[in-house]
Amino acid sequence: MNGADPLQHIAAAAEAGYEFAGLRILPPRHLADAPAVVGNASLVRSIKRACSESGVALLDAEVVSIVPTTSRAELQAVVEVAAELGFSFIQTVVEDTDQRRAADRLAELADLAGAAQMKIALEFMRFRAVTDLQLAMQLIARADRPNIQVLVDALHLARSGGSAEQVAKLAPERIGVAQLCDAPAESPPIELLAQEARTARLYPGDGGLPLSELLDALPDGLPLSVEVPNAAYESLSHAERARRAIHATRELCRRRVGER
Repeated sequence: MNGADPLQHIAAAAEAGYEFAGLRILPPRHLADAPAVVGNASLVRSIKRACSESGVALLDAEVVSIVPTTSRAELQAVVEVAAELGFSFIQTVVEDTDQRRAADRLAELADLAGAAQMKIALEFMRFRAVTDLQLAMQLIARADRPNIQVLVDALHLARSGGSAEQVAKLAPERIGVAQLCDAPAESPPIELLAQEARTARLYPGDGGLPLSELLDALPDGLPLSVEVPNAAYESLSHAERARRAIHATRELCRRRVGER
């Protein structure tokens, strides 16, 4: 949730009735000056206490950006914090166009995470080095670790030219997490895709993405998250934004069941 620190995020998730929360423990590269959880022992303790008191478990730790200079020490630091906080997944994006080097780093991260009983969720984006589902699956195959799975984001799938049919063809064990949101069916120009993803997502059901088809294509029991950063929602409290997101998602699921 844009603008929320980790403790606000957990509190909003608890108030809105979420079972899990994802947390940004490292800032993405476009927000490199934002505060990080990694390296902040006091904040780690506060997060553990907040989860214990609220009953909200942690699902995916964001975000490891694999770049040409990524080191084992950097990966190890993230894994240690994510393991201490009890995350199930470490969310990862690749910003290295050298596929061999990227696969080696991804495999290294997977080995570190696997030793701590965690999985890697690799996300593709049209504006990153791994642009689409096909390239993501190729990189996963090249890294060749059983705990690396793909993260399917509804917006990134649509904007990269992917489809629910492609998702349905994947082996269920290769899909780790799905992120839901909505958006207009028509894509903006490629130079505006990052801005749309970060500031203009819509609640599920408020746009034109084929979300029901995507839900049909996903394996039963797959963890679903809702990612809806939108500048127009910033006047709302964190809890209200969380409530609207989960309500919209539940309505989408109810309509999908009713249409069958």
